[in-house]
Amino acid sequence: MTVAWSLSREMNRSSTGTVEVYADVPFNYDFQKVVDDLGLYRHQYRHPDELLPALRDVNENRIDLVVLGTCEIDLRVDWTKDLLSIWDERPHNRKFQLVCIVHNDVSWQPAITEWSRRGAIRLITIAEHVAHSFRESFNTLADSPDPVIQSAGYENIPIDVHVPILPLRNLPERPTSRPLAKAVIQGSFSMDRRDYTNVFNELNKSLHEDPSAWGYQPLGDHESFDIDPNFTGPPFQLYTLGSGNLEVPIALKNVVKVVTEFYDLMSQMDICVPAFAENGYFQDQASSTFAMAVQCNVPILVTQRTRNSYAYANDDRAVVTRPSAMREVAALKALRTGDASSFLNSPMPHMSTTIGSSQVLQDAVASMLRRGWTRTATELEEFKVGIWKRNDNLAHRLLNDI
Repeated sequence: MTVAWSLSREMNRSSTGTVEVYADVPFNYDFQKVVDDLGLYRHQYRHPDELLPALRDVNENRIDLVVLGTCEIDLRVDWTKDLLSIWDERPHNRKFQLVCIVHNDVSWQPAITEWSRRGAIRLITIAEHVAHSFRESFNTLADSPDPVIQSAGYENIPIDVHVPILPLRNLPERPTSRPLAKAVIQGSFSMDRRDYTNVFNELNKSLHEDPSAWGYQPLGDHESFDIDPNFTGPPFQLYTLGSGNLEVPIALKNVVKVVTEFYDLMSQMDICVPAFAENGYFQDQASSTFAMAVQCNVPILVTQRTRNSYAYANDDRAVVTRPSAMREVAALKALRTGDASSFLNSPMPHMSTTIGSSQVLQDAVASMLRRGWTRTATELEEFKVGIWKRNDNLAHRLLNDI
């Protein structure tokens, strides 16, 4: 829907064309409410089964641009064979362009070949590193000894980036006078995708060592850490936002909250923790976590590696950068208390010195604390304006086949 919104904006500026959405509605995870509240699409939704008959109509109001929202799935279903047949049946001057929105560079790529042989496809990724991965894969395929693949011109397939960020309204302004209190991990409740195990273990360990820093009482004889009633600020809570089943250690029962309310909850968070558990999110797969956090005005806790992969978020207005040697929980504690001494005074592995003996690490931690965890609404809105301008530029190129 974000691409549809960008296309509609560009069409309104040029007073040409219309957008039709073929989808099963309502959308999941509160997204239908977002679409309706923002007025992103004010026309009648059409059932996906209506698309092929509509494409067979080649009158003056014919469809000349087809955007598939999740090509990893959409190009694997049987109806795409009919889609290709319709393209072939259309007169030469009434073809349509196929635009594939993709999230990862994996084994579904063979479906691209016949579209590329016709020069009728272009790809849109939601992050730069996925675009780079596709380009490398396509350049390799272009050298294939298979004459069919070799003739497809893979190296000529246009690949663009459109970051799915919407202009959400009435986002709360976070107070700057209190400690960091609400962190969120957003994504599937799968240990293969998010590093829940290490985050929970490290949080449990830190709470045992220094419960007051987090706003809790010592565990003592209790099963779970209890909030300290004498603590003057809000206690720390870690929200896990996603779908599936997630087992939380009993000791963290009052600290970790498992929820499924996506947009309303995300906008209330102080910071987002990606906690990626696999390298694919840095190489050939894009996480929607970044876009969701950015559009909800929530800063993201990252490393330099993350900034390099998600280049659109490589901006201090949108992220909080920790050194890679400082794991998420240690960074959250330091940002919450303004004190990183427990991390800097910890032993350097296999050396008779401390982590803080590294001046490079000292400087990196000092830089993180100096900037802090808060970002103003003005900073984040200005950051998003730059993304929307780039998205609008892409919409112009799509509509003009540039």
